[in-house]
Amino acid sequence: MRIFILELNNDIKGIDKRMTYIESLISKLPNPDLVLLPELAIPSYMPNYKIWEYADKSSEQTTRWSMEMAMKYNCFIGVGYVDYEDGNYYNRYLIADKNKVYGIITKSEGEAAVFKRGWFDNVIKTPFGNVAVGICYDSRRKHFYESIKNEKLSLIVFPHGSSASSKKKLKEQQDNDYICNTYLEAFGVPVIYINSKGKLEYMPGIMGYLMKAFNFSMNGKSKVYVSSDSNIIIKLNETQGYDISLLEKTRKKDIIFYGNDLIKGNIFFRKIILKIDIKIGISKYKKALIKK
Repeated sequence: MRIFILELNNDIKGIDKRMTYIESLISKLPNPDLVLLPELAIPSYMPNYKIWEYADKSSEQTTRWSMEMAMKYNCFIGVGYVDYEDGNYYNRYLIADKNKVYGIITKSEGEAAVFKRGWFDNVIKTPFGNVAVGICYDSRRKHFYESIKNEKLSLIVFPHGSSASSKKKLKEQQDNDYICNTYLEAFGVPVIYINSKGKLEYMPGIMGYLMKAFNFSMNGKSKVYVSSDSNIIIKLNETQGYDISLLEKTRKKDIIFYGNDLIKGNIFFRKIILKIDIKIGISKYKKALIKK
């Protein structure tokens, strides 16, 4: 299967502009079978209330656009977007072809002040096998693993809108490699990490303050993790292409977590700072909905 990942410029804003921009990249891909975009690809990654202005309504616009792209370029497509449904905003990702949407994944641990959180499923059944999708932070969490560990999978996709300190790019790459290689070894199927590049916009809360203080930015680092592969040569900076055989496999190895986290990290930060920030964020989200 000819798989292409698009590492998007997060600084391009506006739904129409971004759809045109994304299509301009897809149109240059040589015979794609599957095109995968990052987290919140349609609006761009904005971890604040501005993103509500770009919300789809029950996935209608994203579904229509995705199927149009899939028909025009004869491929499957994976797309990240913000959705408004039943009075709440969700961080979502879908996979479609020209005929239908095969499934929609919702980020369980979305940005607390901006999106509705919950425990959502992570597997999309497609004609090329079951695809596990862990959106950004979910990929590090035990809930994602628990929801897929007994499934037969052909592919694992981690769409990100991830940022890191510009001074710790090596640590960012090491963490990415550890997470993705851990899942590659456990399931024996390709693991795909897709992230955007650009400025990180304002994020409310303690996390947002720390990110600004440490000069966080979106550094890309998109990568396909496979045991064997055939690179597709393409002169397009935003793109990587691989010709990969997809076969459904069952898990062959357990994954060990530190509590609910795959990366041990700073225990004080995880157990105290982050929990406080999430609690405050959920409260802000509820209040913002009332004011809307």
